[in-house]
Amino acid sequence: MESRPTLQHIADAAGVGKSTVSLALRNDPRLLEETRQRIQVIAEKLGYRANPTVAALMAQLRASRTQKFQATLGLINASGERDKLSEFQTFRDWVAGSTLRGNQLGYRLDEFWLWEPDIDAKRLTTILNSRGIRGLIITGVLENGLLPTAFSPIWTQFACVVVGVRTTRPKLHCASNDQYATSLDSFNEAISLGYRRPGLVIERKVDENLNGRFSAGFFMGQLQIPNSERIPNLDFNREAPEAFGNWFREHQPDVIITLHAELRDWLSAMKVEVPGEVGLIHLDRTADLPEWAGMNQNNEHVGVAALDMLVGALHRSEFGIPSFAKSMMIESDWVPGATIRGKS
Repeated sequence: MESRPTLQHIADAAGVGKSTVSLALRNDPRLLEETRQRIQVIAEKLGYRANPTVAALMAQLRASRTQKFQATLGLINASGERDKLSEFQTFRDWVAGSTLRGNQLGYRLDEFWLWEPDIDAKRLTTILNSRGIRGLIITGVLENGLLPTAFSPIWTQFACVVVGVRTTRPKLHCASNDQYATSLDSFNEAISLGYRRPGLVIERKVDENLNGRFSAGFFMGQLQIPNSERIPNLDFNREAPEAFGNWFREHQPDVIITLHAELRDWLSAMKVEVPGEVGLIHLDRTADLPEWAGMNQNNEHVGVAALDMLVGALHRSEFGIPSFAKSMMIESDWVPGATIRGKS
């Protein structure tokens, strides 16, 4: 008799973990709707049927773990512009994941902008202490992973976890997407679709802030294709579409891997058809890019991981700069879209 499909069977078919499958089958809002639907379709095709007794028991156990309010945590926006980060879906997903996980564990998040007028380290410390805040999630670290030394008393007194970009000074615990694997996986997806000349277009400063992980993953992918098909990376410049046009005409990529959605409009202006003449793959394919193919970085889960790391540090009474920093990296999922062709 053929065995019944399990969560692991579905996970293998979908290219995700069992926990992601479990969330999708419960319609958990922590997953993007399209991810939930994709996994549910795969489960149906495999003939998966949930055991109602087990499902009811697990629902009861999850409900029994609901936590009452325990404490307030701080969300520190270290960006030089207060509202800049909120323009990006990635940041909104980080915050949503952290907030959701905090609610599940009984923690509330209060947001602070590091550069608020009349705020210095002493004043911010006083505010945090007055609210009983002992743990901080820090985001908006964009300049070479450096946190301002003027706020060193904050990093040395509180439990801190950085989300998104690993800090270099001071070195703090971090939760982020695995950008290296994201880039390499996107390259491999392009090759599996029949593309032979992938090109990478990414702002050098962004890549450098991530320790070159995107370009490193892309370079590793290029090792599997002939030298004649390897295309040099282009440093994206939002103010210089002509530089992109020159690069495109000189190197003639058949698919472009990028973080910059502007390329689609630039190609349209050049009368280049997508995906007919060139494919586009986005390295951070978020909900506000519904037509794009690319990598879903699972940013909500990055936020969840940051919150879990912070609560763990608080439970262990680990405050200040750690003796060695830990990094939690969340992998991405491939999302098909209208910007790439089907398999040839």
